[in-house]
Amino acid sequence: MEKKDRQMERQEVMPVNRRAKDTFFKTVYASEERRRGLASFLLGVEGEQITTANVRPVLFGNKENDLAFVCDSIFYFMAESQATVCPNISYRLLEYITAGLRSTVDSEPLLYGRKRVYFPVPKLYLLQTGLERNAGCLPGEVQYDVRLSDSYVPVDKKYGESAAEPDLEAVVHVYDFRMTLEEMLAYIEQDTVPGRFGAYAGDMRDYALTANGITYVQRAGKDERYVLPGNAPTVAAYLELLKSRGIFVDLLNDKEVCDMTMAQFSRDDILIYQGREEGREEGREEGREEGRQEGRKEGRQKGREEGREEGREEGEIIGTIRTYQKLGVSLEDARRYVMEEFRKSMGETEELMGKYWK
Repeated sequence: MEKKDRQMERQEVMPVNRRAKDTFFKTVYASEERRRGLASFLLGVEGEQITTANVRPVLFGNKENDLAFVCDSIFYFMAESQATVCPNISYRLLEYITAGLRSTVDSEPLLYGRKRVYFPVPKLYLLQTGLERNAGCLPGEVQYDVRLSDSYVPVDKKYGESAAEPDLEAVVHVYDFRMTLEEMLAYIEQDTVPGRFGAYAGDMRDYALTANGITYVQRAGKDERYVLPGNAPTVAAYLELLKSRGIFVDLLNDKEVCDMTMAQFSRDDILIYQGREEGREEGREEGREEGRQEGRKEGRQKGREEGREEGREEGEIIGTIRTYQKLGVSLEDARRYVMEEFRKSMGETEELMGKYWK
């Protein structure tokens, strides 16, 4: 064995944290067989040794990344799954992979010693799911890349084309399985998979169809834009439909997994949806009162309308925050969700959380 190989062999990766709360995405890829298949599909390698290597960076508090493993001590695979579009995913994964790579080093002195430290090759991925009412919001291709440099402050306007190039880059390979409402209904009722998904048959696509379908069924009946499928009027019925189509049969035959799956998506979607309705009502009432107080005699109606509009948005935020609290979501996660979903700045989010997080 060569000297370089011996040194790399001594370096160990961080062991799995088994106390981390499972999600359906993690459950899908809990088996070594599925992880090996994922490495084969994405990396084009037939891995022999798959080692779990999840991390919890300080920036994200107690939140563990969704999926990470080292393949044959060569590739450090790291992936996230998200149902809302977040343009900051490249930085988030950079934080994760940096913490992960640091965990492969035996001790701090190695970083300052005369011998080179060898790291496994990082590979970063995002599985994007979700439903879009407007087909124009969907990407042209299922697979595309996003880069950390996309988020850098532009320098060419001030310094021209001769400006220095950035010295730090992170590339995230995105697999975007978002669907329109019409596409989701066609899949549920007619087993019609969008044509652009054709080349991506496998666990990733099946996960997206599962997640998107559960979200759709939960919203149907509560939002007139969602047509309730006749063959799957409940989440339980939808999961049975998936099994009949050969999707995650091994997992969905397990009652505990099914219960966890329904609870997860209920937490992430329908309870928040219901909570917003409660918040809207509270917000409208607060808005009406504010409008009455601020509206002068000649402009009272305008004041009421403005108060209602302001109250409506704040009511949605109140409902969302209170729902997160009821579900036991951590303050850090709730803060991030509110910031992403309502497009608030860090300062605005902190103010809202301080006001309504009891």
